[in-house]
Amino acid sequence: MNIGSEVVSLAQIHHGQCAQVVDFDGGRSMAQRMVMLGIRRGVALCVVHGPGARGTVVQVGGARIALGRGVTDKIRVMPMNARAPQGLAA
Repeated sequence: MNIGSEVVSLAQIHHGQCAQVVDFDGGRSMAQRMVMLGIRRGVALCVVHGPGARGTVVQVGGARIALGRGVTDKIRVMPMNARAPQGLAA
């Protein structure tokens, strides 16, 4: 698997990895909710906890956001080869 160029769901990104948001599979209201949380197309985010059966915690800018498993399955991202900075994925 070439992890730098493959679009996957956010649920497939592991603890400490960063990714760039590509698209949303949910409806318009789900996409609007993500935009309100700061999760937009082109934005980089890092997984700081999870993924687990109940969801994932991501770092977007200066905020940490908890997302349920159903939501993380609908967010399409492109993994970045770089891992989260040392203090970020604690």
